[in-house]
Amino acid sequence: MKLFNTLLLREWLQYRRSWIGLTLGPVLVLLALVPFSQVEGLNVPTPEPVALISTALTLGLVLALMFAVSGYMLMSMARRDSQDRSIEFWASLPGSHGASIAAPLLAHGLLAPLVAMTVAVAGGLIVGVAMSVRELGFASLHQMQWGAVFEAAVWLVIRLGVGLTLAILWFSPIAMALMAASAWLKRWGAPLLVIAVSAFLKIYKGEPAALLVSETLRAQIAGAGRSVLFAGQSLAFPTREESGFSLDNFYEMLYGFPSGARGDVLSALQLAMQPRFFVGLAVAGFCFWLLVQQRRRNF
Repeated sequence: MKLFNTLLLREWLQYRRSWIGLTLGPVLVLLALVPFSQVEGLNVPTPEPVALISTALTLGLVLALMFAVSGYMLMSMARRDSQDRSIEFWASLPGSHGASIAAPLLAHGLLAPLVAMTVAVAGGLIVGVAMSVRELGFASLHQMQWGAVFEAAVWLVIRLGVGLTLAILWFSPIAMALMAASAWLKRWGAPLLVIAVSAFLKIYKGEPAALLVSETLRAQIAGAGRSVLFAGQSLAFPTREESGFSLDNFYEMLYGFPSGARGDVLSALQLAMQPRFFVGLAVAGFCFWLLVQQRRRNF
């Protein structure tokens, strides 16, 4: 366990500047742009909608950047230690090849996105408050329903934390297969796997095997999406044609969000309680074993 923590610390020391930049950079840029920004099409006398829309935009931007960088890092992870020969140092430590692979997987694939999401929500609230002051003046600080906003933000972090974790697990067999192909076939492994699967589905279209593969891929991707995008609780609310926005419905959504998020966490967990999910985890485990074997072969 001590070696595993050391490997996690290595990832932090090596990539902390990139992670900090990816999480705080967009927040600082959006804060700097507040004096020059304006919320279009939302003419409301209360600050909460402006604040929450700004929070959502900040969160989306940070997560998009973090997942793009994490995906790139994970695809190149198998070749990283071999290229700079640090594999010889880490292999000399009293640990396993599995731990040396699992640590960066955990750091880049789960921990970094979860921390980035939490920081993005907190930073997004700051951007949102600044934007509401920009739109409505300092009086908005007194008008803001702080208790409801903070409670909704806390439950947003909890809901997205559970959702992102489940989504990553749903997507793990696909990601791990691409990583294993990249490890064994070098930089062309992932593209070749994608081309091979696409060609198989095209050539054998309508055949039982092709239908099984296609349905499995769709189910895994759909499971990942539904785990994040509120599997059980719809947060959409109607608008009035004459105003385009209903404050009554907005506040109903805002105050009802915590209870809706609690129920939605259970829905996302129930969605994962099916054989397909656990079969996908078994496939991911097999691909992880392939990564370990490739690392042993290289060393």
